[in-house]
Amino acid sequence: MTGIPEEIIIEELLKKFGNISREEIEKKVREKIEEFGGIIKREAALIILAKELGIPIPKENLSLFALRIRDLAVGFRNVDVEGVVINRQPLMKSSTGKEYLRFALADENDFIWAVAWGEKAVELDAQLRIGQKVVVSRVSVKKYRDRKELVIDKNTTLKVIGEVDLRGLLELSKRFGHPIIIAKALKKIEECSGIVLYGFDEECTPTSIKMPLKPCFNLKEGETFLLSNCSRTLSGDYSQITCRETTYLQRLEGKTDVCKGKSLDTLFVKGVLVGYETFMREGGKVYLVNDSGLQTFIFFRDKLLGEASKLLFRRVRIWGYRKLNDSLRETPLTMLEDEGEWKKPGFEKGKRFLEHEGFLETTASVVNVNLKHKCLRSHSLFTVYLALDDGTLTLNFLSNSPQTLREVFYLTPEEICELDTDTLKKIVEYRQEELAGEELVIKCLLDYKFSRKNFLFEVQRT
Repeated sequence: MTGIPEEIIIEELLKKFGNISREEIEKKVREKIEEFGGIIKREAALIILAKELGIPIPKENLSLFALRIRDLAVGFRNVDVEGVVINRQPLMKSSTGKEYLRFALADENDFIWAVAWGEKAVELDAQLRIGQKVVVSRVSVKKYRDRKELVIDKNTTLKVIGEVDLRGLLELSKRFGHPIIIAKALKKIEECSGIVLYGFDEECTPTSIKMPLKPCFNLKEGETFLLSNCSRTLSGDYSQITCRETTYLQRLEGKTDVCKGKSLDTLFVKGVLVGYETFMREGGKVYLVNDSGLQTFIFFRDKLLGEASKLLFRRVRIWGYRKLNDSLRETPLTMLEDEGEWKKPGFEKGKRFLEHEGFLETTASVVNVNLKHKCLRSHSLFTVYLALDDGTLTLNFLSNSPQTLREVFYLTPEEICELDTDTLKKIVEYRQEELAGEELVIKCLLDYKFSRKNFLFEVQRT
């Protein structure tokens, strides 16, 4: 920022008041500094003195005469301040219904919050953007919550005199503790509580963003935008951003294209959901079959596992995840998207366990059966476990199919949650004894290569 041209102001004072000397001007400047407790610099005191004595400041030189932010003190009135908008909130309403707008200005040394009320807030909301370099004229400095704050009233004017580039804006906002996020949204999923966006941030990190409905406007997939007043959490190669009612969203049309050409595939995992297992407490494992083979996804919430259980044998996309070793793990913004029915492939017939890997239809004898379940209100999460031998090999299978549950235990998912623990235990023990050695025709997926998990799709007695 250009410094204050002190000599110009002194010359103007001498012209207007012919009977005043330089010594008297210097004395008045010292008095003005003392009036503000010695916290302002000489150049700031000179500006204030000139304004009080009615020295006109030409509009074209307005930015040269603006006070630096570090020179501002509580009690200043009708001063001009120059800075870059590094933060702003959306137009808000107070508890009494009055509209107000807050934004933060910064220069190379300091920053300060500003507030406008009523019609002035509405006026500024339409013109104020983060990254603008502005001069705010005729503002006052007051104390708010132990900090200085600019108060904008009906006589205040705001003039845009330039704009900083994105790199400079990011550096400036970070320096003063107002981090800005640049992101590109490639997927938008609406919920009753808000909107979840999936895309990339300015570092090309896969990112999910949870936003309340209000600041989102009509944000479209593929748009690049700026966010203020959001918190960011990094977990390995994944970024989670949480926004709030005070979040401000600003489109960046034609300015930047975050991670151009970055593949959308890195934001989700897709496949056919072939099974799941519950943990003793919350959550469980979900198994997907896709071009990479069998993938394991760990969920930490029963709610999400319950949603997955309703998509069994369907094509799904799981948005918002992180990798840990060889497993994929839920994040707080993980969401499932139903991609429609899955047309089951042809099952190879007539082969034994040792002769085939993949989808197989064959006959095998029961070695053992078991049942694991969890009730979510009226919804049941269950896994049927069967150990089967086809004469060449004994394999362990799991199934979440209601059809398998009926064939093996004569139960429906709804009945599981209606039975007490002792009764259910007796049914399982009874069927373990009754089914031992019985032959079943099964349609299954054999996986020896990846997770060594085997899944039953259908079971029939011979």
